[in-house]
Parts: sequence; C-alpha cells; structure tokens
Amino acid sequence: MEAVNRRLSGVNFETRAVLKILAILLGLMALASIVSQGVFLQPGNLLNLVNQNAMLTIVALGQLLVIVTGGIDLSVGSILAISSVAIVLFQDYGLFPAFLVALGIALLFGLTNGFLVTYLRLPAFVVTLATLQIGSSIAKVLSGGGAVYTGYEGAGLPEGLTEFYKGSMSGIPNPLIICVLFLGVIALYLRTSTGHFTFPVGGNLRAAFLSGLPVKRVSMAVYMISAALCAVGGLLFVSRVGMGDPQTGTYLPLDSIAAVSIGGASLSGGVGTIAGTFIGVIILSVLNNIMNLLGVPPTLQPAIKGVVILLAVYLNSARKVN
Repeated sequence: MEAVNRRLSGVNFETRAVLKILAILLGLMALASIVSQGVFLQPGNLLNLVNQNAMLTIVALGQLLVIVTGGIDLSVGSILAISSVAIVLFQDYGLFPAFLVALGIALLFGLTNGFLVTYLRLPAFVVTLATLQIGSSIAKVLSGGGAVYTGYEGAGLPEGLTEFYKGSMSGIPNPLIICVLFLGVIALYLRTSTGHFTFPVGGNLRAAFLSGLPVKRVSMAVYMISAALCAVGGLLFVSRVGMGDPQTGTYLPLDSIAAVSIGGASLSGGVGTIAGTFIGVIILSVLNNIMNLLGVPPTLQPAIKGVVILLAVYLNSARKVN
C-alpha cells in the first residue's frame, strides 16, 4: 500500500482515493474469476450483477449526500418499502399517478427527517431510526402485512413495467441506464447553488454557518433527495419483482452506508465521491457474488462481508495518514 501511495502522491486527493478503491475492486474481480473458473466473467453473470444492484446504487447516492453533510439516513429501507406498496396499491389510477403518490409519501418522510435534524437539532441517527420504524409500520398497515400485487380496485401492474427491468436499449440493460442517469443527476446537483455547499457544510458546520452559507437549506435538501431516490428505488423494485413488499429494504440502510463508506466517504462528513460510492456498491455486489459462486453458507456470509468492509474502509482511511 505504501508503494501505491508513493505512485499516487502527485494525483489530487479525491482521484487518489477513487483509484485505491478501484484497485480493491479489480482485485476482487480477479479473485472471483479465479475461484469461479471463469464463470464470474460470463455475460449472464455480469448482467445479473448489474440488475441486482441498480436499486442499491440509487439509494446509496442519496445516502452519500446525507453522509457528506455529517448526517446518516437509516430510514431509506422503510421509505423504499412504503413506496413500493403505494405504487402497487394506487395502480388503479395509472402508473404515473401511483408513482407521484409514492414520491409524495417519500418526500414527507424526507421533510420530517430534515426538519427534525436541521431545525430541532436532534441526532440524525435517532431521528431516522424513529422514521424507519414508523415507515415500516405504515407499509405493513397499508399492505395488510404481506406483499401486494394489485391495486385497491384490482388493477394489476402493466406488462411494460414488469418487463422494463429485464429489458435493454441498444444492448445496454435498462437498470444500468437508470443508474448512469441518476449518477449524472446527482453530479449535476452538486454543481447547483445548493448542492455546491454540501461538502463545506459537512466539513465544518460552524465555519459554513459563520461564512453565510445556506446551511439549513443544504441539510434539508439532502434528506429530501435521499427520500426521493428511495421512491425511485421502490419503482425499480416493483418493476423487478412485480409486487410491493413492506418487508423489502431491511438491509438497505446498512448496505447503503457500507457502500458509501467503502467508497471513501467519511462518516464525520465533508468527504465522499459519486464514483467512489458506485465502486463501493460494485464491491459489495462482487463480494456477494463470490460467496454465492463458492457456495458459502448464508449464515457465514454476513461475517465475511463484515470483515471485507472493515478491511476496505481501513485501507481507504490510510490516505488520511499519508
């Protein structure tokens, strides 16, 4: 690692971090190819890898913005779950109105999180843990406790939606196109007047406030965006499995935080990159794929994932010492 640091000493801070994470990803992919005897690199397996993680990528982008400001959003799983349920239940009125209902519910949660954290100055961990529980309960009440497949009046999901997740455009899988689209959207947001101040606010809140930066507006915005992206994730989930599920998203808060952390973001705020977050998602997915290909028992997979996450975060944090 010291040799790598010396070679990258002339590269800027963020690029250096992303290159290190990319090196970890390439190493994992090489290992996956070896242990699977080439199965990992087969087009079908790589396509499945992309399809399975589009939802996590989009949610992790919202989590990145929150973490960069020094916050955390544990409610992403329940917001996605309630969004998926709302989309199916309100399908009688058409897909677009149903999504607008889901988006409205998600934004209400984002507004609540942002207000309690920003204006009442309650800890983000406690606030989003509470809204996680509230959202989960509401999703179960709306769905009757189980998965839902049709709307209130019996309307089913349009075939175009359920086929979208499996489809492609010019040979590029639709889920990958959606991921790239939202990667670009978040990159553009960070260039807006509000998004531009996300990093200074997270880096030093007091200095940002004294400098006259719109601290409250920035903090509110990241929770709202995180919630909105969860609604998009809910739509992708419905497209993929053809139902709304109040139980989905259980591990989404931890996986999204892990992806952002592996991707180089600091949980204390002020540091993080879009590219690093995307690579972090891929690292998690490759790790899961390796364990499945090797037939690792499900009871051992969380422990192995935890060790790799700790190792990746440790290697990434070494840049602060050098």
